[in-house]
Amino acid sequence: MPLVPEGLAGDPHYPALKELLVESTGLNYYADKDTDLARRLERRMRVTGIRDCASYLQLLRDPVRGAPERDELIAEITIGETYFFRHREHFDALRDVVIPDIVSRNQSKRTLRIWSAGCANGSEPYSTAILLKRELIAPIPGWNVSILGTDINRHCLARARQGRYEEWALRSTPDNVRQECFSNSGNAWTIAAPYREWVSFQYHNLVDDSFPSLVNNLSAFDLIVCRNVMIYFGTELMRRMVRQFHECLVPGGWLLVGPAEPNMSCFTAFRTVNAPGLTLYQKPEDGSSPRPPAVFPINLPEVPGVSFSPLDRPLDRSIERPPDWPMDRPLDRLTARAPASVPPTLADVRRHADQGDWLKAVQCCEELLRQDGLNARAHFCHALVLEQTARHTEAERSLRCAIYLDRKFVLPHYYLALLLQSHGDPRRAMRSFDNTLDLLRSCPDSDVVPDADGITVAELKKLAQTHLDILRERT
Repeated sequence: MPLVPEGLAGDPHYPALKELLVESTGLNYYADKDTDLARRLERRMRVTGIRDCASYLQLLRDPVRGAPERDELIAEITIGETYFFRHREHFDALRDVVIPDIVSRNQSKRTLRIWSAGCANGSEPYSTAILLKRELIAPIPGWNVSILGTDINRHCLARARQGRYEEWALRSTPDNVRQECFSNSGNAWTIAAPYREWVSFQYHNLVDDSFPSLVNNLSAFDLIVCRNVMIYFGTELMRRMVRQFHECLVPGGWLLVGPAEPNMSCFTAFRTVNAPGLTLYQKPEDGSSPRPPAVFPINLPEVPGVSFSPLDRPLDRSIERPPDWPMDRPLDRLTARAPASVPPTLADVRRHADQGDWLKAVQCCEELLRQDGLNARAHFCHALVLEQTARHTEAERSLRCAIYLDRKFVLPHYYLALLLQSHGDPRRAMRSFDNTLDLLRSCPDSDVVPDADGITVAELKKLAQTHLDILRERT
């Protein structure tokens, strides 16, 4: 048995603590590295004043104190070091092979969606934005481009949102790119505004959190970049993750992994494309690969045991009857008689959204709403797909319809706040985040939020509070 530092040696609860960490993060890297893991654990335990594994396990499982301490521990045990334009051959392949193919296939819808999974300090998604802006902007003027960076390390995500880097992070960045794309103050380099506009960041645990997910904006990608992440996972977890990435890609979409990660047994559903110095993976356009069961429970009933109690104070009254809502007739007249044909379902919306067919997803929502104009969940899904097609005003209206129909349906409040935040209305965004937190305040943290794809009350609280804190700092 591998030795652990003396402070944890012989502690009977060390194996249970290690098992909890590996299962929740997927970091099988530590399976045979007890010395390194225990050293990092001891650093966190000293900060908390805890001396034994049993007490630290109790802290991690505490419904109130556990979540923030898990975040601190994850920051301690994850490896977040990376730099701009790491493995230049990957960016050459994006420029010469991947992006031209996507641009050719997406001429009609003029969208480009990229996910940087395990983005660490954000240098990878920002490097991609720089590449697009400097070398590939000509083919995509006026396109709707989004680059999403996700990570399990909240500390890294906070640094990524700031966009400030030390000299070491730019060690592979040419001088002309530094001067054009960054501002310099002493040893700090800050990414310039034009190279930030397409990039956003959010927390996501590849092991515990579901994907694909329309609610979490994790579906219908043209390109997924997940480099030097899966090398820390076991083979079975890697296979599962690659299957989920496959489901998150549109037909013809691309997966780019790190140079040490190719394991051909994991990528059999993809077409392999050789490029100088690496292998690329493309999802077949004919849909011939097997499709695992959907994981987005958008049309399931509310989760048993989750109840939203009366609010401690009233919701913001600015969210009333949505604009253009019919005023001259009762609500029940908005519900039409169902036709003889089988109407679409919310699962159909999800299926089209997963494939990036936003037009069909919108059409399904509109047909659902013709059948039942009082369906708050259909209005909510309608808003999500409208936002993906840059129809922001209509998306806002659909969110307000969902809230008007079901004021305790928490997700529309949260996504309305995100929409207002992203489109430059911080004060109204803050009110909507406050409404989100009010709805969640009386709910047990461990409960799952209905229709939120597995997100717990505690997680949604933390997301809303983080956004609220950022907005308050800026206003």
